[in-house]
Amino acid sequence: MNLEEVKQQFPESVRDIEILERLGFASRKTGWIDDLDLEKAIAACWLLGKIGSDRDADALIRVLSGQRRDLWMHAATSLSVIATQRHVSLLLSILETSSNSEQRESVVYALSFLSDSSITPEVIGVLTEIAANPLEATAVRAQALEGLGNHLSPELAPHLDQKALTVMLEALDDAEAAIRFWACFAVGRCKIEAALPKLQRLAQTDKTLVEGWWSVGEEAEDAITFINGGEPPPREPRPSLVS
Repeated sequence: MNLEEVKQQFPESVRDIEILERLGFASRKTGWIDDLDLEKAIAACWLLGKIGSDRDADALIRVLSGQRRDLWMHAATSLSVIATQRHVSLLLSILETSSNSEQRESVVYALSFLSDSSITPEVIGVLTEIAANPLEATAVRAQALEGLGNHLSPELAPHLDQKALTVMLEALDDAEAAIRFWACFAVGRCKIEAALPKLQRLAQTDKTLVEGWWSVGEEAEDAITFINGGEPPPREPRPSLVS
């Protein structure tokens, strides 16, 4: 989309877009976002994702590999939409060098929501390794499991190698509730029938609530429904309290 198309599609954002125009969006030279305050920089990351050019993806990579951690997830969200295969390689390079869990989670988020055309065996392999690594932060591992669930649909079953299958099944027994929750999501979306015994146990016994979502047991119920060809009921997130 061009700017006018974005304005038409998102009329509530016209004011923010016009402010960015006055601040030099048309030229948007290297490092342009670095000079913006947080609110405007967040809007700029969002807008770059809507414009969708190769150089805009380059700018978002710079943000995600930079020092402004409050922009990392915003850059990742837009990158997941407009990244080319070259940018996917750059995302993987950030993972190779970064030890910051927030930055890693943001990169894994971008990888988790790439278009199917950008998914490669390497991406699946990296998500699998992260999900399996107990030294990774829980949020990073959980995000990797969500990514596996998003990308390894039943239609892509030939790409579901034994390692990914084993990692998702083992994650159902993890000590961390968030890992069990997203493992339920992953095996449900992938329709892994071998997961049914564990899912049934979790559905009956695991009442732990995951922040921003619902209980592990409820997610297990939804996974069972998916595997059996049904459609789970809509759920409302609840406060994260153990009951």
